[in-house]
Amino acid sequence: MSELFVDAARDWIAERRAVGRTISTETAKAYRGDIASWQRYLEAQTGAPIRVQDLTSPVIKAALAEMNNAGLAPASRRRLVTTLRGLCRYLVLESRLPTDPTAAIQAPRAPARLPVAFTDGQISALLETAKTEDPQARPAAPLLDVAIVLILAAGGLRASEAAGLRALDYRPGDEPSLRVVGKGRKARTVPLDPGVAAQIDTYLPWRAERVLNQGDSSPLLVRPDGRALTRDTISYRVNRLYARAGIAKPEGEAAHALRHTYAVSMVDVGVPISEVQQLLGHESIATTGIYLKASAAHLRAASAAPSAARLLASKLT
Repeated sequence: MSELFVDAARDWIAERRAVGRTISTETAKAYRGDIASWQRYLEAQTGAPIRVQDLTSPVIKAALAEMNNAGLAPASRRRLVTTLRGLCRYLVLESRLPTDPTAAIQAPRAPARLPVAFTDGQISALLETAKTEDPQARPAAPLLDVAIVLILAAGGLRASEAAGLRALDYRPGDEPSLRVVGKGRKARTVPLDPGVAAQIDTYLPWRAERVLNQGDSSPLLVRPDGRALTRDTISYRVNRLYARAGIAKPEGEAAHALRHTYAVSMVDVGVPISEVQQLLGHESIATTGIYLKASAAHLRAASAAPSAARLLASKLT
């Protein structure tokens, strides 16, 4: 009995969401996108709707070669291989595939690339742009844009983490901070510079005018119509800020460069790498270690760079 590839993939994603290693809605969405890409490239090889039994090493390798010919970046192909490998391992465990056809397939190596960190001048330009109304926005929301830049660049959050913030996660006072729920639903506390917190406080009355439910569980970052921001909406607004400020968008997710800037800034001013790991919510310190190299390169260009948080705070006073 044959089984369609897309049906098996749907079961895999549902299983991952239901038991054990629970995944987020955004991760499930990313998996579905990867599966759709595999379906397109695999069916180009078979000439028919792809079935589980068609998942063989030669067919997969041919699809990978076609991806390469189509110009897909090594990092994208690497991610696609990782997704397919996870699916195939699941199918083997479920006895829906006799062996894992990806076992002998090597994922393309991702090129060594240091994280992009913005210069002080670029951060200043971005913040000044955020403080002015976007002529194409309907309506404009400069207080929201400033809050987004502050939370990403002076808190080091991922866009998905910023979108997930709730009202109770912002803790003002003498030692302001954000409670952040990161990957794996692990929570961490990120301290905020008092000047940055003061600007978030300025945003809160604007938010209060738009949010009907003022409870602690209501979203911290909201659109002008009161709806919660999503990761995609944050990325869109950050991209608009880059364009308006004349800053070239770095490769990869738009908002992530602000997180990189935060991390490099922390290393620049001497924060121990183990503490930077905790602030960023990295599972492994090896992931954080790349910022040591990025910081060295950054310091060669600007040996006395202040932290992003203090720079941002000073520009808002």
